[in-house]
Amino acid sequence: MSNREKYHDVIHVYGMSDPTVSYCIDVLDEKVLSGEKMKLACRRQMDDLQHEIDGTLKEYTYNQELAERIVKFSTLLKDVNSGEPFKPSPYQKFLLAMMVGWRVNDGDNGARFKNVFISMSRTNGKTQLLATYCLFLFLFGQPNLNRQIAVASIDIQHTANLYKYMTLNWEELEKGPFKKMQKQLGIEYNRNEMRIPRTKTTLKKLSAQGSPADSDHYTIGVIDEYHLLGYGQKEFVNSMTSGMINNEQAQMVYISTAGTNPNGSPMYEDYIRYTQAQEKGELSDRVLFLVWEQDDVAEMHDPDSWIKSNPLMEVSKLKKRLQSGMKAERDEKLSSGEQAEFIVKNMNMWQNAKENRYLDLDQVESSVETEPFEMYGKPVYIGYDFSQVSDDTALAFVFPFEDSGQQKFYIYQHSFVPTARVKDIQAKEKQDNIPYRKAEELGYATIASNRYGLIDGDQVFEWLMRFIESNDLQVQGFLYDAWQSDNFIRRLDSIKEEYLIIPVRQGIKSLSEPTKFVQEEFIKGNIVLPDDPVLKAGLTNAVLVSDNNGIKIDKNKATQKIDCVDATINAFYEGMFFNTEFTNVEEKTSSSPFGNMSNDEINDYFQKDFSF
Repeated sequence: MSNREKYHDVIHVYGMSDPTVSYCIDVLDEKVLSGEKMKLACRRQMDDLQHEIDGTLKEYTYNQELAERIVKFSTLLKDVNSGEPFKPSPYQKFLLAMMVGWRVNDGDNGARFKNVFISMSRTNGKTQLLATYCLFLFLFGQPNLNRQIAVASIDIQHTANLYKYMTLNWEELEKGPFKKMQKQLGIEYNRNEMRIPRTKTTLKKLSAQGSPADSDHYTIGVIDEYHLLGYGQKEFVNSMTSGMINNEQAQMVYISTAGTNPNGSPMYEDYIRYTQAQEKGELSDRVLFLVWEQDDVAEMHDPDSWIKSNPLMEVSKLKKRLQSGMKAERDEKLSSGEQAEFIVKNMNMWQNAKENRYLDLDQVESSVETEPFEMYGKPVYIGYDFSQVSDDTALAFVFPFEDSGQQKFYIYQHSFVPTARVKDIQAKEKQDNIPYRKAEELGYATIASNRYGLIDGDQVFEWLMRFIESNDLQVQGFLYDAWQSDNFIRRLDSIKEEYLIIPVRQGIKSLSEPTKFVQEEFIKGNIVLPDDPVLKAGLTNAVLVSDNNGIKIDKNKATQKIDCVDATINAFYEGMFFNTEFTNVEEKTSSSPFGNMSNDEINDYFQKDFSF
């Protein structure tokens, strides 16, 4: 059955002239080449319209008249590039209609979508869309009184162009079709704010780094270039959304191209969370998730597929120009070894774009398994990396296991986080771009609790002993960086004499082999890890350094933490030889007739190999 047949009732009721119906049918029929996320979004829209017709969607309603009104309003504005009257493309009409058209089916007629997440490649008319949306709701939105609209980004500079474009368009509108409105309402504006005094309505620009947001209760909030915000700006966003809770008209819009650094990025967290929900068919009814992106990095070499992340290519006169510019940009980035920049900005795909990065972002993300690993009674190699004041102290647990005959490794870690060099954990999170409090809630971290903010070695040791005993772990080796670890190791050795305890030199010569091994196992898909924000941050922070002796990991900045990865590679120093005849341990000479056999090995010798 074709999509036109499947959605016959929708087409009959709403008509192919509706911007959402026409665009969705073109996407689903592959008349407009689209990525998987947009196919799912369009399928959802058509199903929702069908459910509204048959009465199974009662909580929300699609206001076709309102959707048509904002699309018509957009044609009154000037094109941001040419200065000519704006002619919205099919994707732009679709997006505006989706954002404004869906309402809550009650007396308040509030916005259905409380959170709107939009992402596409650069130079695809994002500023035009935002200006249309904000200016329309500034002039005609609800409630009738006291509407507060905020346009924000990482700093004022990143909102300047959008705000300037809105004021320039209003200058044209007040001289033309809205001359009467201006006379009635007396709309004012300056460099930072537009106002309608008569209705107490404001539209202002904010900086996530400097503008207070707690005192206002915004009706509409827009975060432009969302990928630029780090974990330290999350509180700014929360201060905006917290004031919207009791406002049915409120809507928060996040819009951006993908970014080059996922660590601590609220946008990347939202992107992963919404992607997983969309794929499972569990996306909240109050979330609009629209992402135009390539499906595969290999599409870098297929210009005809670039419309997936560059929806303006649906306009034939723009397609040739956009493709030509992108080809030149691609070739330049390939020749300079900076293809990750092209993949992010022009294909709208998240990347770990650090030079000499240890792992690609997709290698880390594809290794994440949300189902818990059964570690009870399993063999494990433990890596230890100690710090006290600035860096984290980390314990890494490497569990070898087989999956369909294939040797794999599960990595689990626990970090102990000091706050001695910063005033509190909030400052530490902002500095390191890691959500330590979330990690602690999930069981992957312990934040220093003493008044000095230092790591307590006794606490680390006791945590390790409890973890080993509660999970009945079969410790195959304890591998550690010897720096300042003497007391810890002496204590461990006195309690667990049977453990194989091995110091690992931290030079390239010692670390090169396990570093390469771990990298290759990630590439092969043989590494599994939990959805641990500390471990994922460390793996994407790590970069490679090298000399004639090989490679090892390092970090570009002191605040880009890799301690848990250091501990992991320590564990693999011996763990990579699991189920092989090789080892990095030099066997000590012994005068015993049993050599260096363990008690279990002596027992097995007499039980299995000795008989009369």
